[in-house]
Amino acid sequence: MTLPAAGWFPDPRDAGRLRWWDGRAWGDATRVLPTRPTEPVMPIVVTPTGPSFSVRTQSVESRTWAYGASTSRRLCAFAVSAVLLAGASLVLDPFGVFSVLAIVMGAIGMVRPGATGRWRVLARSLAASAFVVALATGLVALNEYLHLV
Repeated sequence: MTLPAAGWFPDPRDAGRLRWWDGRAWGDATRVLPTRPTEPVMPIVVTPTGPSFSVRTQSVESRTWAYGASTSRRLCAFAVSAVLLAGASLVLDPFGVFSVLAIVMGAIGMVRPGATGRWRVLARSLAASAFVVALATGLVALNEYLHLV
């Protein structure tokens, strides 16, 4: 157990006084507890030393490099690729190659859509739909190839 360092502390026997603590035990020396100052407390003005920030009414995020492009992107290349490949897997995919590619593109389109804003929801929805279609056509092609049923 670590004891406090030596110094003046509130007296455990008299709340109106301070008693000397030598680091191990209470001493005999006491003094009157100082009263509060009667002068009014002046506020201290602190000037910032680091960068200052302000509140803006417009969204700054859409115009800065850290948050992506300055305009909203409506196109998600992975979602569009997944839709096209899923369509190809429906029409001309006897071995499931287009299905596998559409599944990969759909998964990437769901996880990392390139669209921004409200277009992001549409891109993720298209990627998820293409993923499901490609998965279904891939399972049909796999069933035909392996003669499971």
